Amino acid sequence: DNPDTIGCFVRDTDSATLKRIGSGFLYFRSGRLGIDLQGEMKSSAALKGDPADHAVHDEYDEMHPGIDEFVDGRLAKSPIHTKSYLANPTLPDYMIDAKFQTSSREYWHIKCHHCRHYTCLDLEELWPINGDCKALQRQADGSVIRACQHCGKELDPRFGEWVPERPGEKDIIGFTIGHPSYAWINVKKLLNDWENPASDKANIIRLRLGRAYIEAENRLSLQEVYACCGSLGISSGETKPCFMGVDQGGSAQDLFHISIGKKHSSKAGQIVHVTIEKGWSELDGIMKRFNIHRCVIDGLPNQDDARRFAARHPGKVFLSYFSESQKGAYKWDEEKWEVSSNRTEAMDASHKEISERRLVLPARSGMIELYAQHCHHTAKKLMVDEKTGTKRYVYIPKLGGPDHFRLAQCYESMARNGTPGLMFPDF
Repeated sequence: DNPDTIGCFVRDTDSATLKRIGSGFLYFRSGRLGIDLQGEMKSSAALKGDPADHAVHDEYDEMHPGIDEFVDGRLAKSPIHTKSYLANPTLPDYMIDAKFQTSSREYWHIKCHHCRHYTCLDLEELWPINGDCKALQRQADGSVIRACQHCGKELDPRFGEWVPERPGEKDIIGFTIGHPSYAWINVKKLLNDWENPASDKANIIRLRLGRAYIEAENRLSLQEVYACCGSLGISSGETKPCFMGVDQGGSAQDLFHISIGKKHSSKAGQIVHVTIEKGWSELDGIMKRFNIHRCVIDGLPNQDDARRFAARHPGKVFLSYFSESQKGAYKWDEEKWEVSSNRTEAMDASHKEISERRLVLPARSGMIELYAQHCHHTAKKLMVDEKTGTKRYVYIPKLGGPDHFRLAQCYESMARNGTPGLMFPDF
Protein backbone atom coordinates (compact mmCIF):
# COMPACT_ATOMS: atom_id res chain seq x y z
CA ASP A 1 0.00 0.00 0.00
CA ASN A 2 3.03 2.31 0.46
CA PRO A 3 5.41 1.42 -2.41
CA ASP A 4 7.31 4.71 -2.32
CA THR A 5 7.91 4.75 1.44
CA ILE A 6 7.86 1.38 3.18
CA GLY A 7 7.81 -0.67 -0.02
CA CYS A 8 11.22 0.47 -1.19
CA PHE A 9 12.83 -1.11 1.86
CA VAL A 10 11.08 -4.50 1.56
CA ARG A 11 13.44 -7.11 0.10
CA ASP A 12 12.91 -10.48 -1.56
CA THR A 13 11.61 -12.20 1.59
CA ASP A 14 7.92 -11.41 1.45
CA SER A 15 5.16 -13.55 2.95
CA ALA A 16 2.13 -13.12 5.16
CA THR A 17 4.15 -13.84 8.31
CA LEU A 18 7.63 -12.57 7.41
CA LYS A 19 8.97 -9.41 5.77
CA ARG A 20 12.58 -8.43 5.19
CA ILE A 21 13.01 -4.69 5.65
CA GLY A 22 16.49 -3.32 5.05
CA SER A 23 18.87 -5.53 7.01
CA GLY A 24 16.21 -6.65 9.46
CA PHE A 25 13.20 -8.93 9.55
CA LEU A 26 9.63 -8.28 10.59
CA TYR A 27 7.77 -11.30 11.97
CA PHE A 28 3.98 -11.47 12.31
CA ARG A 29 2.80 -13.89 14.99
CA SER A 30 -0.57 -14.52 16.59
CA GLY A 31 -0.95 -13.74 20.27
CA ARG A 32 -4.20 -15.68 20.61
CA LEU A 33 -3.16 -18.64 22.71
CA GLY A 34 -6.64 -19.28 24.10
CA ILE A 35 -7.73 -19.35 27.72
CA ASP A 36 -7.39 -22.52 29.74
CA LEU A 37 -10.17 -22.73 32.32
CA GLN A 38 -7.89 -24.48 34.81
CA GLY A 39 -5.20 -21.83 34.41
CA GLU A 40 -2.76 -23.98 32.40
CA MET A 41 -0.39 -22.01 30.19
CA LYS A 42 -0.88 -22.83 26.53
CA SER A 43 2.07 -22.86 24.13
CA SER A 44 3.06 -21.33 20.80
CA ALA A 45 5.87 -22.87 18.77
CA ALA A 46 6.09 -19.80 16.52
CA LEU A 47 6.45 -17.38 19.41
CA LYS A 48 9.06 -19.53 21.13
CA GLY A 49 11.19 -19.85 18.00
CA ASP A 50 11.71 -16.26 16.85
CA PRO A 51 14.48 -14.16 18.46
CA ALA A 52 13.79 -10.44 18.31
CA ASP A 53 14.98 -6.99 19.41
CA HIS A 54 11.61 -5.25 19.68
CA ALA A 55 8.08 -6.63 20.05
CA VAL A 56 4.88 -4.82 19.11
CA HIS A 57 1.71 -6.20 20.70
CA ASP A 58 -1.17 -5.06 18.50
CA GLU A 59 -4.68 -5.44 19.98
CA TYR A 60 -3.06 -6.52 23.24
CA ASP A 61 -6.37 -7.04 25.04
CA GLU A 62 -7.32 -9.76 22.53
CA MET A 63 -4.22 -11.79 23.38
CA HIS A 64 -3.72 -14.47 25.99
CA PRO A 65 -2.86 -12.91 29.39
CA GLY A 66 0.33 -14.98 29.47
CA ILE A 67 1.67 -13.73 26.15
CA ASP A 68 4.47 -11.68 27.75
CA GLU A 69 6.05 -14.85 29.08
CA PHE A 70 6.69 -16.09 25.54
CA VAL A 71 7.74 -12.73 24.14
CA ASP A 72 10.19 -11.91 26.95
CA GLY A 73 12.04 -15.14 26.26
CA ARG A 74 12.59 -14.14 22.63
CA LEU A 75 13.96 -10.73 23.62
CA ALA A 76 16.29 -12.06 26.32
CA LYS A 77 19.51 -11.93 24.26
CA SER A 78 18.82 -8.59 22.59
CA PRO A 79 20.78 -5.49 23.68
CA ILE A 80 17.72 -3.43 22.67
CA HIS A 81 14.97 -5.45 24.37
CA THR A 82 12.04 -3.05 24.00
CA LYS A 83 8.29 -3.60 23.70
CA SER A 84 5.25 -1.61 22.56
CA TYR A 85 1.60 -2.29 23.37
CA LEU A 86 -1.40 -1.07 21.35
CA ALA A 87 -5.07 -1.69 22.12
CA ASN A 88 -8.51 -0.37 22.83
CA PRO A 89 -8.83 -0.94 26.59
CA THR A 90 -11.48 -3.37 27.80
CA LEU A 91 -11.53 -4.13 31.54
CA PRO A 92 -9.94 -2.00 34.29
CA ASP A 93 -6.64 -3.46 35.53
CA TYR A 94 -6.55 -5.89 32.58
CA MET A 95 -3.89 -6.14 29.87
CA ILE A 96 -3.42 -2.69 28.24
CA ASP A 97 -5.04 -0.83 31.14
CA ALA A 98 -2.79 -2.62 33.63
CA LYS A 99 0.25 -1.63 31.55
CA PHE A 100 -0.97 1.96 31.26
CA GLN A 101 -1.50 2.29 35.02
CA THR A 102 2.19 1.49 35.63
CA SER A 103 3.37 3.89 32.91
CA SER A 104 3.89 7.65 32.81
CA ARG A 105 0.16 7.94 31.87
CA GLU A 106 0.28 10.80 29.37
CA TYR A 107 -2.89 12.58 28.21
CA TRP A 108 -3.41 15.11 25.41
CA HIS A 109 -4.08 18.55 26.94
CA ILE A 110 -5.44 21.18 24.55
CA LYS A 111 -4.45 24.83 24.96
CA CYS A 112 -7.31 27.34 24.78
CA HIS A 113 -6.47 30.30 22.50
CA HIS A 114 -8.91 32.47 24.43
CA CYS A 115 -7.92 32.03 28.10
CA ARG A 116 -4.62 30.13 27.70
CA HIS A 117 -5.76 27.35 30.04
CA TYR A 118 -5.35 23.67 29.18
CA THR A 119 -8.15 21.08 28.99
CA CYS A 120 -8.00 17.30 28.60
CA LEU A 121 -11.24 16.23 26.91
CA ASP A 122 -10.73 12.53 27.65
CA LEU A 123 -11.00 12.65 31.44
CA GLU A 124 -13.62 10.44 33.07
CA GLU A 125 -15.20 13.29 35.04
CA LEU A 126 -16.12 15.07 31.78
CA TRP A 127 -18.11 12.02 30.63
CA PRO A 128 -20.28 10.97 33.62
CA ILE A 129 -22.05 7.71 32.79
CA ASN A 130 -25.37 8.96 34.18
CA GLY A 131 -24.94 12.69 33.59
CA ASP A 132 -24.47 15.33 30.92
CA CYS A 133 -21.29 15.42 28.87
CA LYS A 134 -19.09 18.35 29.89
CA ALA A 135 -16.40 17.98 27.24
CA LEU A 136 -18.70 18.77 24.31
CA GLN A 137 -21.28 21.57 24.30
CA ARG A 138 -24.21 22.25 21.97
CA GLN A 139 -24.48 25.78 20.57
CA ALA A 140 -27.56 27.86 19.74
CA ASP A 141 -27.16 27.14 16.03
CA GLY A 142 -27.18 23.37 16.65
CA SER A 143 -23.45 22.87 16.24
CA VAL A 144 -21.26 21.15 18.83
CA ILE A 145 -17.90 22.40 20.08
CA ARG A 146 -15.09 21.05 22.19
CA ALA A 147 -15.45 23.24 25.28
CA CYS A 148 -12.66 24.76 27.35
CA GLN A 149 -13.33 23.79 30.94
CA HIS A 150 -12.18 27.23 32.13
CA CYS A 151 -13.89 29.74 29.83
CA GLY A 152 -16.30 27.58 27.81
CA LYS A 153 -14.94 28.71 24.43
CA GLU A 154 -14.17 26.36 21.54
CA LEU A 155 -10.94 24.37 21.58
CA ASP A 156 -8.81 23.36 18.60
CA PRO A 157 -7.44 19.87 19.40
CA ARG A 158 -4.50 20.34 17.04
CA PHE A 159 -2.83 22.64 19.56
CA GLY A 160 -1.81 20.93 22.76
CA GLU A 161 0.81 18.86 24.48
CA TRP A 162 1.23 15.52 26.21
CA VAL A 163 1.11 15.84 30.00
CA PRO A 164 2.14 12.88 32.18
CA GLU A 165 0.24 12.04 35.36
CA ARG A 166 3.40 10.28 36.59
CA PRO A 167 6.29 12.43 35.36
CA GLY A 168 8.78 10.50 37.47
CA GLU A 169 8.21 7.30 35.51
CA LYS A 170 10.86 7.19 32.79
CA ASP A 171 11.09 3.48 31.97
CA ILE A 172 7.48 2.86 30.88
CA ILE A 173 5.97 5.58 28.72
CA GLY A 174 2.22 5.36 28.14
CA PHE A 175 -0.15 7.45 26.03
CA THR A 176 -3.92 7.48 25.72
CA ILE A 177 -6.12 9.62 23.52
CA GLY A 178 -9.84 9.48 22.78
CA HIS A 179 -11.96 10.61 19.84
CA PRO A 180 -12.78 14.03 21.40
CA SER A 181 -9.11 14.96 21.07
CA TYR A 182 -8.86 14.10 17.35
CA ALA A 183 -9.36 17.03 14.97
CA TRP A 184 -10.99 14.89 12.27
CA ILE A 185 -13.73 13.44 14.50
CA ASN A 186 -17.33 14.63 14.04
CA VAL A 187 -18.00 15.64 17.64
CA LYS A 188 -21.69 16.31 16.97
CA LYS A 189 -22.20 12.67 16.03
CA LEU A 190 -20.16 11.61 19.06
CA LEU A 191 -22.34 13.66 21.40
CA ASN A 192 -25.53 12.43 19.70
CA ASP A 193 -24.43 8.84 20.21
CA TRP A 194 -23.51 9.52 23.84
CA GLU A 195 -26.90 11.06 24.59
CA ASN A 196 -28.87 8.38 22.73
CA PRO A 197 -30.57 6.16 25.37
CA ALA A 198 -30.27 3.17 23.04
CA SER A 199 -26.50 3.50 22.61
CA ASP A 200 -24.03 1.10 24.18
CA LYS A 201 -22.20 3.50 26.48
CA ALA A 202 -19.78 0.81 27.60
CA ASN A 203 -18.48 0.42 24.05
CA ILE A 204 -18.39 4.19 23.52
CA ILE A 205 -16.21 4.52 26.62
CA ARG A 206 -13.87 1.72 25.55
CA LEU A 207 -13.68 2.22 21.79
CA ARG A 208 -14.17 5.98 21.36
CA LEU A 209 -13.08 7.53 24.65
CA GLY A 210 -10.18 5.11 25.10
CA ARG A 211 -10.91 4.14 28.70
CA ALA A 212 -11.28 0.77 30.36
CA TYR A 213 -14.77 0.17 31.67
CA ILE A 214 -16.69 -2.59 33.41
CA GLU A 215 -20.42 -2.67 34.01
CA ALA A 216 -21.14 -2.59 37.75
CA GLU A 217 -22.97 -5.91 37.64
CA ASN A 218 -19.91 -7.70 36.22
CA ARG A 219 -17.45 -6.86 39.00
CA LEU A 220 -17.93 -6.83 42.75
CA SER A 221 -17.00 -3.52 44.35
CA LEU A 222 -15.45 -3.20 47.79
CA GLN A 223 -18.60 -1.41 48.92
CA GLU A 224 -20.78 -4.33 47.83
CA VAL A 225 -18.69 -6.72 49.89
CA TYR A 226 -18.63 -4.49 52.97
CA ALA A 227 -22.42 -4.06 52.73
CA CYS A 228 -22.72 -7.77 53.58
CA CYS A 229 -20.75 -7.42 56.82
CA GLY A 230 -22.63 -8.15 60.03
CA SER A 231 -21.80 -7.36 63.64
CA LEU A 232 -20.14 -10.65 64.61
CA GLY A 233 -16.40 -11.09 64.32
CA ILE A 234 -14.56 -14.01 62.73
CA SER A 235 -15.42 -17.20 64.62
CA SER A 236 -12.75 -19.51 66.06
CA GLY A 237 -14.95 -22.61 65.89
CA GLU A 238 -18.51 -23.85 65.33
CA THR A 239 -20.62 -26.74 66.59
CA LYS A 240 -23.34 -26.47 63.94
CA PRO A 241 -22.61 -28.04 60.53
CA CYS A 242 -20.41 -25.82 58.35
CA PHE A 243 -19.24 -25.76 54.74
CA MET A 244 -15.74 -24.93 53.56
CA GLY A 245 -14.24 -23.63 50.31
CA VAL A 246 -10.48 -23.90 49.83
CA ASP A 247 -8.39 -22.39 47.04
CA GLN A 248 -4.90 -23.73 46.49
CA GLY A 249 -2.14 -21.38 45.43
CA GLY A 250 -0.45 -18.21 46.49
CA SER A 251 3.05 -16.97 47.17
CA ALA A 252 4.15 -20.25 48.78
CA GLN A 253 3.59 -23.97 48.30
CA ASP A 254 0.65 -25.52 50.15
CA LEU A 255 -0.83 -22.11 50.93
CA PHE A 256 -4.61 -22.08 51.28
CA HIS A 257 -7.22 -19.34 51.21
CA ILE A 258 -10.26 -20.55 53.10
CA SER A 259 -13.88 -19.45 53.46
CA ILE A 260 -16.16 -21.25 55.93
CA GLY A 261 -19.90 -20.73 56.08
CA LYS A 262 -23.11 -22.17 57.44
CA LYS A 263 -26.83 -22.05 56.73
CA HIS A 264 -28.77 -18.93 57.73
CA SER A 265 -32.44 -18.66 58.67
CA SER A 266 -33.28 -15.81 56.28
CA LYS A 267 -30.26 -15.45 53.96
CA ALA A 268 -28.48 -17.72 51.50
CA GLY A 269 -25.74 -18.29 54.05
CA GLN A 270 -23.43 -16.84 56.67
CA ILE A 271 -19.65 -16.79 56.46
CA VAL A 272 -18.18 -17.42 59.91
CA HIS A 273 -14.46 -17.74 59.21
CA VAL A 274 -12.02 -16.41 56.61
CA THR A 275 -8.35 -17.29 56.87
CA ILE A 276 -5.06 -18.07 55.13
CA GLU A 277 -3.32 -21.26 56.27
CA LYS A 278 -0.20 -23.16 55.23
CA GLY A 279 0.08 -26.94 55.28
CA TRP A 280 -2.40 -29.74 54.74
CA SER A 281 -2.45 -30.65 58.43
CA GLU A 282 -4.01 -27.26 59.16
CA LEU A 283 -6.97 -28.22 56.98
CA ASP A 284 -7.48 -31.38 59.02
CA GLY A 285 -7.70 -29.33 62.21
CA ILE A 286 -10.18 -26.91 60.67
CA MET A 287 -12.39 -29.78 59.51
CA LYS A 288 -12.80 -30.82 63.15
CA ARG A 289 -12.89 -27.38 64.78
CA PHE A 290 -15.65 -26.10 62.51
CA ASN A 291 -17.60 -29.34 62.17
CA ILE A 292 -17.19 -29.28 58.39
CA HIS A 293 -19.82 -31.48 56.78
CA ARG A 294 -18.81 -30.64 53.25
CA CYS A 295 -15.67 -29.11 51.76
CA VAL A 296 -14.94 -28.17 48.15
CA ILE A 297 -11.25 -27.70 47.40
CA ASP A 298 -9.48 -26.62 44.23
CA GLY A 299 -8.28 -29.82 42.52
CA LEU A 300 -5.12 -28.13 41.23
CA PRO A 301 -2.21 -27.60 41.35
CA ASN A 302 -1.47 -30.16 44.10
CA GLN A 303 -3.91 -32.87 43.08
CA ASP A 304 -2.25 -35.79 44.87
CA ASP A 305 -2.27 -34.14 48.30
CA ALA A 306 -5.82 -32.94 47.70
CA ARG A 307 -6.91 -36.53 47.07
CA ARG A 308 -5.14 -37.69 50.22
CA PHE A 309 -6.91 -34.94 52.16
CA ALA A 310 -10.24 -36.15 50.75
CA ALA A 311 -9.39 -39.74 51.69
CA ARG A 312 -8.81 -38.69 55.31
CA HIS A 313 -12.33 -37.25 55.40
CA PRO A 314 -14.36 -39.68 53.27
CA GLY A 315 -17.66 -38.33 52.04
CA LYS A 316 -16.93 -34.78 53.13
CA VAL A 317 -14.30 -33.43 50.72
CA PHE A 318 -14.75 -32.93 46.96
CA LEU A 319 -12.07 -31.82 44.49
CA SER A 320 -13.36 -29.11 42.16
CA TYR A 321 -12.72 -29.04 38.42
CA PHE A 322 -14.19 -26.58 35.94
CA SER A 323 -15.66 -27.82 32.65
CA GLU A 324 -16.53 -25.36 29.91
CA SER A 325 -18.96 -27.80 28.29
CA GLN A 326 -20.99 -28.43 31.44
CA LYS A 327 -24.22 -26.51 31.89
CA GLY A 328 -26.66 -26.37 34.77
CA ALA A 329 -26.34 -28.10 38.14
CA TYR A 330 -23.01 -29.11 39.63
CA LYS A 331 -22.02 -32.70 38.83
CA TRP A 332 -21.04 -34.55 41.98
CA ASP A 333 -19.07 -37.78 41.58
CA GLU A 334 -19.46 -39.65 44.86
CA GLU A 335 -16.99 -42.38 43.87
CA LYS A 336 -14.08 -40.15 42.87
CA TRP A 337 -15.09 -37.39 45.34
CA GLU A 338 -15.00 -34.78 42.60
CA VAL A 339 -17.37 -32.01 41.61
CA SER A 340 -17.39 -30.44 38.15
CA SER A 341 -19.09 -27.21 37.17
CA ASN A 342 -19.18 -24.51 34.54
CA ARG A 343 -16.79 -21.87 35.87
CA THR A 344 -18.87 -18.90 34.77
CA GLU A 345 -22.10 -20.32 36.20
CA ALA A 346 -20.44 -21.21 39.52
CA MET A 347 -18.85 -17.77 39.81
CA ASP A 348 -22.15 -16.11 38.88
CA ALA A 349 -23.96 -17.92 41.70
CA SER A 350 -21.52 -16.79 44.39
CA HIS A 351 -21.30 -13.29 42.84
CA LYS A 352 -25.05 -12.79 43.15
CA GLU A 353 -25.08 -13.88 46.79
CA ILE A 354 -22.81 -10.92 47.55
CA SER A 355 -24.17 -8.35 45.09
CA GLU A 356 -27.75 -9.05 46.21
CA ARG A 357 -26.72 -9.04 49.90
CA ARG A 358 -27.95 -12.58 50.45
CA LEU A 359 -24.75 -13.52 52.26
CA VAL A 360 -23.79 -12.42 55.78
CA LEU A 361 -20.07 -11.77 56.29
CA PRO A 362 -18.15 -11.27 59.55
CA ALA A 363 -17.69 -7.71 60.81
CA ARG A 364 -15.20 -5.64 58.85
CA SER A 365 -11.60 -6.30 59.82
CA GLY A 366 -8.19 -6.50 58.18
CA MET A 367 -8.85 -10.04 56.97
CA ILE A 368 -12.27 -9.11 55.59
CA GLU A 369 -10.74 -6.13 53.79
CA LEU A 370 -8.26 -8.51 52.15
CA TYR A 371 -11.15 -10.84 51.29
CA ALA A 372 -13.01 -7.88 49.71
CA GLN A 373 -9.98 -6.93 47.61
CA HIS A 374 -9.73 -10.49 46.29
CA CYS A 375 -13.43 -10.42 45.42
CA HIS A 376 -12.85 -7.19 43.48
CA HIS A 377 -9.93 -8.63 41.53
CA THR A 378 -12.02 -10.62 39.06
CA ALA A 379 -14.63 -9.54 36.52
CA LYS A 380 -16.88 -11.03 33.88
CA LYS A 381 -16.00 -10.30 30.24
CA LEU A 382 -17.77 -11.18 27.01
CA MET A 383 -15.49 -13.27 24.80
CA VAL A 384 -16.04 -13.97 21.09
CA ASP A 385 -14.59 -17.04 19.36
CA GLU A 386 -12.83 -15.64 16.28
CA LYS A 387 -13.44 -18.85 14.30
CA THR A 388 -17.10 -19.56 15.08
CA GLY A 389 -18.35 -16.17 16.26
CA THR A 390 -19.74 -17.83 19.39
CA LYS A 391 -20.10 -15.48 22.34
CA ARG A 392 -19.71 -16.45 25.98
CA TYR A 393 -18.93 -14.77 29.27
CA VAL A 394 -15.83 -15.72 31.22
CA TYR A 395 -14.42 -14.44 34.50
CA ILE A 396 -11.02 -12.81 34.06
CA PRO A 397 -8.83 -13.44 37.14
CA LYS A 398 -6.22 -11.37 38.96
CA LEU A 399 -7.30 -7.90 37.83
CA GLY A 400 -4.98 -5.70 39.83
CA GLY A 401 -4.10 -8.36 42.39
CA PRO A 402 -4.74 -11.90 43.66
CA ASP A 403 -8.25 -13.37 43.73
CA HIS A 404 -7.79 -16.50 45.87
CA PHE A 405 -10.52 -15.63 48.38
CA ARG A 406 -12.93 -15.03 45.49
CA LEU A 407 -12.40 -18.62 44.35
CA ALA A 408 -12.59 -19.92 47.92
CA GLN A 409 -15.96 -18.18 48.24
CA CYS A 410 -17.11 -19.80 45.00
CA TYR A 411 -16.19 -23.22 46.41
CA GLU A 412 -17.89 -22.50 49.75
CA SER A 413 -21.06 -21.54 47.90
CA MET A 414 -20.88 -24.77 45.91
CA ALA A 415 -20.47 -26.80 49.10
CA ARG A 416 -23.33 -25.00 50.86
CA ASN A 417 -25.78 -25.05 47.94
CA GLY A 418 -24.89 -28.13 45.89
CA THR A 419 -25.83 -31.01 48.14
CA PRO A 420 -25.21 -34.51 46.74
CA GLY A 421 -28.58 -35.83 47.88
CA LEU A 422 -27.55 -39.45 48.45
CA MET A 423 -24.81 -38.58 50.88
CA PHE A 424 -25.81 -35.46 52.76
CA PRO A 425 -28.99 -34.34 54.54
CA ASP A 426 -30.26 -30.77 54.46
CA PHE A 427 -29.17 -28.69 57.42
